[in-house]
Amino acid sequence: MRATPLPPGALLPRAEWRSLGVSSKRLAGPALTTIFHGYSTPTAAPATVNTMCRVLQQSVVPGAVISHTTAASLMGIALPCWIDGAIGALTSAAYLDGGVFTVPSTLPLVPHLAGELAGGQVHDTPSAWTERFESGLPLQGPGPSFGPPRASRPLKAPPVLHLRVDSGNQRSAGLYVTVHRTSPRPAFACGGLELSHPYIVLLELARLLEHDDLVIAIDSLVSREPHVRGATLDGIIAAAETYGSLWGIAALRKALRVARPGTDSPGETRTRLLLMRAGFPEPVINHPVRDSDSSTMRYLDLAYPELKIAVEYDGDYHRLSKDQWREDEARKDSLASEGWTIRTLTGRDIKAPSRLLSALHRSFSQAGAPAPPESNWAGRAGARLGRSLAPPSRR
Repeated sequence: MRATPLPPGALLPRAEWRSLGVSSKRLAGPALTTIFHGYSTPTAAPATVNTMCRVLQQSVVPGAVISHTTAASLMGIALPCWIDGAIGALTSAAYLDGGVFTVPSTLPLVPHLAGELAGGQVHDTPSAWTERFESGLPLQGPGPSFGPPRASRPLKAPPVLHLRVDSGNQRSAGLYVTVHRTSPRPAFACGGLELSHPYIVLLELARLLEHDDLVIAIDSLVSREPHVRGATLDGIIAAAETYGSLWGIAALRKALRVARPGTDSPGETRTRLLLMRAGFPEPVINHPVRDSDSSTMRYLDLAYPELKIAVEYDGDYHRLSKDQWREDEARKDSLASEGWTIRTLTGRDIKAPSRLLSALHRSFSQAGAPAPPESNWAGRAGARLGRSLAPPSRR
């Protein structure tokens, strides 16, 4: 007999799968993955994170509030690719479905990663997407796409989901769910789900993320094109003072001191933090410059306008196509003709920054501007300045 087709993206209780004609043997086999107690989804075409959260709130733990990295992903807040079962990478693969920001539970097949895909490395290395993520682009292209990708591949295991309940609630949900029992805190309606308020999410993240990653999360919430609009640094600071007794407040306050609105990508934030740690002045973010060759407005990632020096983070997407490469070269040539010196870096320079910092030092000297001493990044000092983009356990 022909096996009953499994509806892609479904997340159903055992009784519903049985009513569809799925046998008990098949329910226990590899074709279905158990996400929550008694609820399974097709392994090859699993439910989205949104669907998982909806089932959690409506059926598994009624009244729960989606929190921590899960809430952050549904708000489009930037997260490290590797955290909580690659939820950061999944957030970068989000798409619009009926106008709803939808986070998949599979990773799209990206053309420029074909070699890694063929080698079977996808399941084990979600950080393979890190450089594209650091550039601020979703894994599918420049801006949220409409609908899921044509081809994708499941992760080895579902992402870890977080929710919070009242302190007296003893409900549990399953292997892939972390339940936090807390006192009541502000919630936020988003995409038909009840999430922790964005400012509370940052306090929750402050307990999980390292300093730079927390600054990136804040920057993404107040970026030029945030998914959730209306957040401000002043609002985050006010919330931090209101809920100052919560764990994570010290880390959040520290990150807020260097967080800035108007960024475009995690790579920009990492670069800005690197320059400031090395002793360079704080650069202007997304400085506008009119291109006299094309009469268009260009935005420089990080700039010192009075010196006509800019620093730009080039992610992997800059070499995805000849058209993109040609556009980048034309842009740099036009800016150079206007007297701008452009210094570029990649993810490798974030980890080992001495090359970039020495080049920028020369640019400052040539412009007759004071620059920090090169001893700030020479030898072991440079190693201390660098930041690996790999999971902490691999550092």
